[in-house]
Amino acid sequence: MTYAEAVGRLLALRGGEHAGMRPGLERFEALLAAIGHPERRYALVQVGGTNGKGSVAATLATILKAAGRRVGLYTSPHLVSFRERIRIDGEAIAEDAVVDGVDALGTLVARLDATMFEATTALALDHFAREAVDVAVLEVGLGGRLDATTVGEPAATVLSRIDLDHEAVLGGTVEAIAADKAAIIRSGAAYSAAQAPGAARIIAERAAAAGVPLLVEGRDLHVRVEARSLAGQEIVCSGPGWTLGPTRLALLGTYQPGNALLAVAVARQLGAPDGAIRAGLARALWPGRFQVVGEAPRIVLDGAHNPAGAAALAASLRAFLGDDPVTLVLGVSRDKNARAMLESLAPVARRVILTRAQHARAAEPEALRAAMPPGAVTPELARSAAEALALAGRGSATPIVCVAGSLFLVGEVLAMLAGGGDKPCPIENDAASMGSLFSRGVASP
Repeated sequence: MTYAEAVGRLLALRGGEHAGMRPGLERFEALLAAIGHPERRYALVQVGGTNGKGSVAATLATILKAAGRRVGLYTSPHLVSFRERIRIDGEAIAEDAVVDGVDALGTLVARLDATMFEATTALALDHFAREAVDVAVLEVGLGGRLDATTVGEPAATVLSRIDLDHEAVLGGTVEAIAADKAAIIRSGAAYSAAQAPGAARIIAERAAAAGVPLLVEGRDLHVRVEARSLAGQEIVCSGPGWTLGPTRLALLGTYQPGNALLAVAVARQLGAPDGAIRAGLARALWPGRFQVVGEAPRIVLDGAHNPAGAAALAASLRAFLGDDPVTLVLGVSRDKNARAMLESLAPVARRVILTRAQHARAAEPEALRAAMPPGAVTPELARSAAEALALAGRGSATPIVCVAGSLFLVGEVLAMLAGGGDKPCPIENDAASMGSLFSRGVASP
């Protein structure tokens, strides 16, 4: 079996990207039992929430690596390469390890009718055990209560900001979504971002019922931004009996200091010294989340894919780039609230180019045009990311091109930046080293 065949076999399994969510986890628990319960062989940290959970997970993993721990990191979805989902000490899983893992799990996956997400999670947990990690940081795929990452007894659980998303599965209110996501709180200590009142109440009730201490941003944990620029942010973090800062945070975006605060708090619980925390914050990179590359034009890549994420992106564009004219390249999945997203993003754009990712869930550009708010600029339409970038690079070009609305779309652009192929995005390198997209010639039709 080749690597491409192994990945194809996983992606062809029932259910697709969010198939960790189905009635009961009995089948997945049976799968873990059959492979010897790998999740019991290292410490676990589980990170859930709506927006920011990947950033928290990646930042925490980078800090723990700087502290000398051997760290597994499991995230989803991937942007360019399937291998991005499973990392040890920042390095993506090798192609041969993917092949070996799929081969070893093949019969069990078929017998237990495991979904794509369950099989991939089992592969990750088993790989971490085989590679003798000290701690595994697991990003929840969808929800929490029935997600395949809700395994074992975590040393810490984290909830980033909870907002409306995946309402058809998780419920139509923030409270309903919070109830599902808060179910990951079951052992160790729990950490929560500042939440809407209803979500905060539900999280507190869950922690109390589970007998788990809960630390909350704004009450127990605090972060202050002292300076920000495209070179990074200077932040001060504090919690019960400790203060860290000022220290440099490499991640941009107005929402990243809060995410960093949660990672810092968990890292301290796990024994990371201040020097390692500072080093991790200065090195961490989470691709496709207010990632700025190139200079002429400057390209902002942000997978904001729900109304709250779009509002945070709009705020970040203003905070980091001021009033510089922006060309917005937007592609949205059909199950997302494109109208609400455009209400936040269209006002900050001088030009709007509506496009679609080459993905089955992508909304057509014509449907997005119908969702444009009254009074907004007349949008241009493009059938692909390459065509959209070609439009952005000619005519009344603006110095900033912002690609947003879908991680699938952002992943396609990152693949162009990397020159194609199955090249995992780095999570500790300097994004600026990618250079200018337009200078590489991929923006011409």
